[in-house]
Amino acid sequence: MKKIKIISIFFVLLTCNLFSLNLNDAIKERKLPTYIIKDQSYISLNSLIDVIQPQSWGKIEDRVFIIYKGEEIKFRVGEDKVIFGNKTINLKYPIKEIEGEVLVPLDNFSSIFSQVPETKEENPIPQRKIQVEEKSQKGNTYVILIDPGHGGKDTGAIGNFGLREKDVNLDVSSRLVDYLRKYFGKSSNVKVYQTRDEDVFLTLEERVQMANTLNVDMFFCVHTNSAKYNRADANGFETYYPRTKQRVENLPKIVNDEGILQDEATNEGTLSDILLELNTTNTIEESKILAEFVQEKLAERLLTPDRGAKEGNYYVLKYTPMVSVLVEIGFICNPNIELNLKDAEVRQAIAESLGNAIIEYLKSRKIIE
Repeated sequence: MKKIKIISIFFVLLTCNLFSLNLNDAIKERKLPTYIIKDQSYISLNSLIDVIQPQSWGKIEDRVFIIYKGEEIKFRVGEDKVIFGNKTINLKYPIKEIEGEVLVPLDNFSSIFSQVPETKEENPIPQRKIQVEEKSQKGNTYVILIDPGHGGKDTGAIGNFGLREKDVNLDVSSRLVDYLRKYFGKSSNVKVYQTRDEDVFLTLEERVQMANTLNVDMFFCVHTNSAKYNRADANGFETYYPRTKQRVENLPKIVNDEGILQDEATNEGTLSDILLELNTTNTIEESKILAEFVQEKLAERLLTPDRGAKEGNYYVLKYTPMVSVLVEIGFICNPNIELNLKDAEVRQAIAESLGNAIIEYLKSRKIIE
């Protein structure tokens, strides 16, 4: 292979119908309330969820995300757009929040859902809101969440020529998601999502909450490295797996700028905060195996040093109960690496290497053939 230089646990029978969901009619049939704001009809988010019966959904601060028929739907209070799968749909009226109730424009959302073929379940499973720390009824679907590090006001490291880590992370992650989705196809039991697909700021708590709310099986963080004092000779790639795992009721905020937790002795929660000390030997070992696959596949394509798979006390690794890794694809403080990371072909090669690592891991665990 050519090297790139430096660089519900229930099963139901589904019968497809030839019609789509008519949100307007469904609201009238169920006699759900509508709200008139500036001559435009709105419905509450709860009414929308009641009608569409999604696989799972959640709300983190002003962001809402829904999994509906295998597609990820995301929108934000105050904005006039919806991300539906890979498409951005502009709304005529913005999404609002009044007295804690999220309201969505009825006509706009009716138009969106009318484009999705509806399925009829002979033995429907009652839908319920997925709370953080609560498991969804996802059957035998394996869910992967790709997490591009940093974003928005958090640029991450910046190279000598101005390349920003947040941009590299997002581009490589988006290429990785596309690569995996093409490999698995629509009929696969593996679904791939990402925490952000645009330049927005997400806290570490939000990333962890999203992983827990979506009940993912693999949490995969993509970062670009930097060295102390921005040493120009720093080089190589490395992948971290969790040192420990812990599930808590109130996520702690004691982290440094890199998302690395302080020593365990200074980061203990109170007895009321700690719900469960997970029996995580297997999860940590599986994370280590995945990290080793990542190093192996990157080594096949990159001529930079293999710095190995390592334990890391990163916030997003410790507080996500599933298999999780954080990969540092290269040192942006190294001018040669920075120039290579600007190259689309190099980014694509890295994304494919990461994708192949995930695929090989899933094959080794008999999750896919």
